[in-house]
Amino acid sequence: MTFTFAGLLAATWRLLRRSLDPVIAITALFVFLPAFAALLLSDPVPPIPPAPRDELAMQAWVTAMAQWGQANGLWFVVADVAGIFGAAAVAVLLLDADRPTVGQALRIASRAFWPFLIASVAIAVPVGVGLWLFVLPGLYVQARLVASIPAIARRPGLGVGRAIRVSLAMTRGHGWAITGALVTLFLAQYLVAVPLMQADEWLRMPGNANPLLLSLVDAGIAAVGAIYATGTLLVGIIIYRVRASSGT
Repeated sequence: MTFTFAGLLAATWRLLRRSLDPVIAITALFVFLPAFAALLLSDPVPPIPPAPRDELAMQAWVTAMAQWGQANGLWFVVADVAGIFGAAAVAVLLLDADRPTVGQALRIASRAFWPFLIASVAIAVPVGVGLWLFVLPGLYVQARLVASIPAIARRPGLGVGRAIRVSLAMTRGHGWAITGALVTLFLAQYLVAVPLMQADEWLRMPGNANPLLLSLVDAGIAAVGAIYATGTLLVGIIIYRVRASSGT
């Protein structure tokens, strides 16, 4: 089967509509709420200096960021771990041949959590480097590895290394089509998230405090992130289903 980015997005939407209620339940509890709590509990991120070429200003900013990370990093680590568990449960829910309930999917994901966690971290490193260098390489790497989590969900004893190799095999020859789907999702979340993050930064400045409005803005940021994470996961599930059915 030849994938197109439009076809992948359409298939992802159909999969979401068929499984909307359980996917929303898991995502809301384990992806959205922890991210929302981390945003509410964390201190404002130190703003980037207006003159980035000022060496002293940049050194002060780096120091401030390190201090911010020490004080607030734990919230985001907890949120990320919870999000990984939520993604694992969604993948199990949609791929397990026994069609588990939400509760059963959560139990299965908890028993295989370490492979899910290690695989997620292993994938995040090259994807993060690619996104830092330039967005497109990061999304291409993510496209090639997008079936790793679904592979573990379908075959819990597979192992992280083999799951990554399975994903590379399943996405071989389809990397750019999958990248196109991920780019579409990335741009959509970026266009929505950037104004919200700017509003968050403004509301955290002295004299602009509005706790209710800030909580609504942070809820929006967390929701956008949860939708993007779920969308990329569902793309991976579609890839795994189609390629596994063809014997890849």
